Amino acid sequence: MIEVPANKVRRTLLGSLKDIVRDINRDQFMIMEYLGPIVDGSRAALSLSIEKAKELHKLSDAEFEDYMDRTEQSFLNLTICFRAEDMDQAHSLVFDSGEAYVFEDCTEPDVVILGDSRMLMSLLDADSNVSPVDELGTSYRVVGKDSSDVIEALGLLCFTPLLRIARSGVDPSSLLSEDADSIILAAASDLLASIVRRWIDLQTATHSE
Repeated sequence: MIEVPANKVRRTLLGSLKDIVRDINRDQFMIMEYLGPIVDGSRAALSLSIEKAKELHKLSDAEFEDYMDRTEQSFLNLTICFRAEDMDQAHSLVFDSGEAYVFEDCTEPDVVILGDSRMLMSLLDADSNVSPVDELGTSYRVVGKDSSDVIEALGLLCFTPLLRIARSGVDPSSLLSEDADSIILAAASDLLASIVRRWIDLQTATHSE
């Protein structure tokens, strides 16, 4: 069980969602600008058939661009429901035309993230050391009918770890430097690849049972 500091236990899931939405909308470290294209690429790759995916390295530049153009920009229009199973609470984080909002209820969400309230708040907390990759399938679940939407939700869960990295030593004014760009981009790529791989492994294991 994840230990959450006492001062965090008194927080609410709704309050945690409001905090992350505020950080996303102001994004002084430009994290979403790094995450967005990486998530776009992952969603485009999943739209390929298995046969095409195996031949991805053989695609011409024009064919690859065609696949990318078919995928709508990530974090543009998406509804993610965070459902705290221990408290029977559900709130949604909604991207509407690229702007993030919080709603107190969940209405026809694209993706649902389920777990106990402490885990969900930890996933939304940049001061937490919880790994969204390690805890996926163990302490929380991500459910959605469209794998493309799920990939976006998984990408969102990478935001707080990246924010933690940025706050720990990357000055916002230094993000124009090549080194800072490389650090954030590499971390974003690694996080997303790891969490998507973990989710795919979980789906494969479930379907093979």
